[in-house]
Amino acid sequence: MTKNRMLRRLTLALAIAAAPLAATACKPYSVVQQSGPPSALKGVTSMTVGFDWSKVTVLDKASEAEYLAEKSDEEKADFAKIKQETDAAILEGMRDRGVNVAAAPADGTPDLVIAYIHVTTGIYTPVYSVPSKIEARFSWQKDGKVTDVIDTKAMIGASLTTPSDHQRMEMAGRNIGKAAAKFVEDSQGK
Repeated sequence: MTKNRMLRRLTLALAIAAAPLAATACKPYSVVQQSGPPSALKGVTSMTVGFDWSKVTVLDKASEAEYLAEKSDEEKADFAKIKQETDAAILEGMRDRGVNVAAAPADGTPDLVIAYIHVTTGIYTPVYSVPSKIEARFSWQKDGKVTDVIDTKAMIGASLTTPSDHQRMEMAGRNIGKAAAKFVEDSQGK
């Protein structure tokens, strides 16, 4: 057997062995709990979404309250605006991938709860930069019971083209929204 033929066979064997790993490595989410078969998300075309910031850690602080305790009123208002923009961006990201979502009414039970785990809004200066990061858990529920849960995260680097923390958090929010929509799509067998 020639060296080229052996090399081709080895390459083919490695490609076959790596295929299952590549399929799971490409998913933008990690499954914590999945319903089915059939999936509880099968046939779902629209859903209401609630957002939970109650247990989020911010930057190196153990809670949002601890983070905000060191901030001015202006900085607190800015962070509140970033939270609203991030929530809206997640919804837009899900819509971008074809999932019809709307914010749940205050008195209603949402079909999906997005619980923020960790947030770093980041900073950009010409000398020093910190990327924006979001880690979140998406929990779908049906008839009062959690059916499916995924964790997802996104990071957007702070640079000359992405100097605003509002811009980066919107981009990160949209990315995790798309990841959640991909899970819905995968659960429906599309």
